[in-house]
Amino acid sequence: MRTRVMASGARGLGIAEAVARTGWTAQQIVAGVSENPEVVRIRDIFISRPALDLVQKDFISALDTFHKHNALVAGMSKEELRGRFSEVIPEVFDSVFTEAARAGKIELSGELVRLPGRGVVMKDEEAESKKIIEAAFATAGLKVPALKDVLAGLKVDKIRAQKIVTLLLRDKVLVKISDDLVFHRDTLADLRKRILLEKAKSPKLDVARFKDLTGVTRKYAIPLLEHLDREHVTRRVGDERVIL
Repeated sequence: MRTRVMASGARGLGIAEAVARTGWTAQQIVAGVSENPEVVRIRDIFISRPALDLVQKDFISALDTFHKHNALVAGMSKEELRGRFSEVIPEVFDSVFTEAARAGKIELSGELVRLPGRGVVMKDEEAESKKIIEAAFATAGLKVPALKDVLAGLKVDKIRAQKIVTLLLRDKVLVKISDDLVFHRDTLADLRKRILLEKAKSPKLDVARFKDLTGVTRKYAIPLLEHLDREHVTRRVGDERVIL
């Protein structure tokens, strides 16, 4: 049985398959294999320790390659990593992943996986571009410029500029409220406070009152109001909003 498990590699050998191949009972197979330190049982799958170690080694290699080619990305999503190991069954993938994380060989940051100590590495012009993007939206208030116009004035190319924006969005420094509008988080936090203060004057808010309060046009007013609805600051009732 040990030979069969070793030959199965990262795919592993299921108990049902082992029964079909050998004619032994499941109890006999489990009893025989459990005494072998080179074989690991993951649920109903037997896999060799060398195969598990190789999968973990390949995990590390895949992440290392990712970091080298994606300096402006904090890590790889777990699903993307899983997709690179389609030949490894989910139970084995999860076991190796958990073991690697427990051993400190990989780190989790939200939904992202990375190697310890690795993350975003910016060149001088990229760090400068990041500051320019953030400042453009921080100083604009609610009358934000088009994202494409901000990116057009940067020293970095379009691909790197978009990765910097993705980083700012992931860190919630910038917040995208529609396909065309991005705001600085401090601006939206201030808007939230202003709207809640308005509740003392009147709990109802229509588009006209919102435009007067904020000084924005309808282009900004509607998406901002819809954002406030999603954030449960307001609730739409007909053509008006109720401030919650």
